[in-house]
Amino acid sequence: MQGNTGAAGYTLGVIDIGSNSGRVLVARVHGATHLDVIGDARSPLRLVRDVARAGRLSAETIERTLCIVRGFAAIAASAGAERTVAVATAAVREARNGEEFIARAREELAIPVEIADGDQEARLGFRGAVHGLPLEHGIVLDVGGGSLQLIHFRNRRLHRSWSLPLGALRLSDRFLRSDPPARSEMRGLKEHVYAALERAGVTALLADERLVGTGGTIRNLAKVDRRLRGEYPITRLHGYAIDRRGLDDVGAVLSGAAAADRGRVPGLNSDRADSIVGGALVVQAVMDRLLAPHLTVAGYGLREGVALGSAQAATDESAAVEQVQRAAVGALGRQFGAYDAERAKRRTAFAHSLLARLVPGLSAEAALAARVAADLLDIGASIDHYRRHAHSARIVADANLDGYSHRTLALVAAAVYAVGEREASVKAYAPLLGATDQPIVEQIAAGVGLADALVRYGGADQDLISVERSNGHVLLATPILDSWPLEAPTRRAERAFGVRIGLDDRVRVA
Repeated sequence: MQGNTGAAGYTLGVIDIGSNSGRVLVARVHGATHLDVIGDARSPLRLVRDVARAGRLSAETIERTLCIVRGFAAIAASAGAERTVAVATAAVREARNGEEFIARAREELAIPVEIADGDQEARLGFRGAVHGLPLEHGIVLDVGGGSLQLIHFRNRRLHRSWSLPLGALRLSDRFLRSDPPARSEMRGLKEHVYAALERAGVTALLADERLVGTGGTIRNLAKVDRRLRGEYPITRLHGYAIDRRGLDDVGAVLSGAAAADRGRVPGLNSDRADSIVGGALVVQAVMDRLLAPHLTVAGYGLREGVALGSAQAATDESAAVEQVQRAAVGALGRQFGAYDAERAKRRTAFAHSLLARLVPGLSAEAALAARVAADLLDIGASIDHYRRHAHSARIVADANLDGYSHRTLALVAAAVYAVGEREASVKAYAPLLGATDQPIVEQIAAGVGLADALVRYGGADQDLISVERSNGHVLLATPILDSWPLEAPTRRAERAFGVRIGLDDRVRVA
């Protein structure tokens, strides 16, 4: 699965020939730290059913799958892919004629097509899943149609992996014969998973570890959970957390409906109606075995792992969180004409200096949110200058900002929005933010707003500000064009930080 892409900016197509479904991803690869997705598509395959029934892929299934994969390759080409690769997983791996299918696919499609063994599948899934999440230690759970992958990682490095024949469609077909499934059938499926995990030596998470879930089964469970919750402020699924109780609620809704009705459950892809209950039971059993109170959803998986791996030497280590965060912010900013990288850099430095002196005990999470808010404050001006802060906040809540938790993104969006308002409000960002977060958001907004004013009304050569604090008084020393535009942001900062702020503007810019 390793490719030589050269410099950042290579466009790659990745086709995933999965046991239950097939997908294509087309992405612009910016080194090993960032992907810009520019195309994708999905189609059900159901390959595992052939393998479970006869141990091989039928001629009809092979023809249908080749037709779908041929369409995926065309999608990648039309999106500008300079190279396209295909990876097949458990069902093709297990099929007696899997190698014959792969040989024919290579010949007819004229692209590299490989079968990933269990270890490779786990490695690729790990690389994709962990990349965009701010997590150092944990276990990745990837529930496919035919198999289940568990990948234990420490310090963002793969430590151990398990590949088990516990896929959602495979177990649904084997255990869930009634429609809707009977309690005894569901219990039998979970007991089968418990026994397999015990035999494999899978043990509970350590105190500093988290469970990460990837794959279509888990993403669909999370989408249903989000619809059951109601309003939720962050659009993207990547980074969404579902707790054990939420998973039970989702499972009850899905298992209580017949397959024909299940496909109409809000949030669920209808073609997963026949496998999603089995998938939910597998995830429940894994969470029980790991003693995991919640699961963080990764929007990335095997396909993204292939793409990220194409830009670096083969490794079992994911890029550092800080690198991913910086790359994501820079990539988002560059998409907007109103983004001025130099101004953003100065505003971020000013905000850091101000907040470090004005709020000595500011948490690392709030400091990170302030840095991102200062950097991306103006991107909304590309839509409407007069409502730029509201538009910037909406972009932050909707964008592909890898490396940040949903809570951090909510803090950023709330603070950016608040810069353009008289005071902060967190109501729109529940349940991620609550009443105790409002003063924090107000402080971030006040600091970033004052930093923005200093940058806008300072001289062109203004690089530094001096912040001196003593006995409840703060003195800002910086060259400025005039002091009157700073009066409103200064008064707001005084209220937010409980200090008197003086401005040393004796050195004026001519």
